[in-house]
Amino acid sequence: MKAFSLHLLIDLKAGLRDKTLLLMNYLFPLGFYIIIGGIMPKLNPGYLPMLIPSMMIFSILVSTILGLPNGLVTSRDSGIFRSYKINGVSKLSMLGIPTISTMIHTIIVTIIILVSAPILFNAILPRNIMGFVVVFVATLLVFSGFAVLIGVVAQNASTTIIYAQALFLPSMLIGGLMFPTSSLPNSITKFGRLLPTTYAMDAYQALANNQVANFDPIISIGILVLSGLISLYLSWYLFRLDSNNTSKAKSNILALGALIPFVAAAIFI
Repeated sequence: MKAFSLHLLIDLKAGLRDKTLLLMNYLFPLGFYIIIGGIMPKLNPGYLPMLIPSMMIFSILVSTILGLPNGLVTSRDSGIFRSYKINGVSKLSMLGIPTISTMIHTIIVTIIILVSAPILFNAILPRNIMGFVVVFVATLLVFSGFAVLIGVVAQNASTTIIYAQALFLPSMLIGGLMFPTSSLPNSITKFGRLLPTTYAMDAYQALANNQVANFDPIISIGILVLSGLISLYLSWYLFRLDSNNTSKAKSNILALGALIPFVAAAIFI
């Protein structure tokens, strides 16, 4: 446990010292938050209730999907994971430490947004703080799971970018972050049901703001948590110490199993 804690502390410091990680964990999400907070409420006053949840989810997206996978791919390709294995570091620690470190950075950014948004932009605080925490934890779990899974199955840094953007861009455009999904065409709304942000924003309205939601919030949270757990398990199962180890390569198609809860939800609810 002492070695795990020391490794986690080193990884946390790296998140502040490394320019790329600092950008993804803090500068990009907070900078975007300041810009959107200053512009969107003036263009659309109805955006104020969405400011905190949308920026919370955006910070999670950036830190996990855009920031986490590349570090895992780099560690694998440069032989760091192989060195860890030789020195007795478990597979669980190799995957868990960067994930937990990213989660901690995201929690800090979310607290900054939660405290500053009402002061800077007159944003509306969540009415139910426990509901807010539940949605935050479920959203952080699913995107962390997806991020680790991308880092495990991606063959190189270029592939990582493609996979990450395939999730990031739709989540931003049709996942309910910038405007309500109810304002989108029906065909696009149905596609949006494949995205975690759709259920996260919907659950926030029910659990944190005590408003009517499109889906049962318990089902929405269940979908997010289940997909996150499946992603983390598949990440552990498909993990490779280096790019030359092809013993698990045949199983990479199993990574699509992380989407099963969302596909089922899009069909049945």
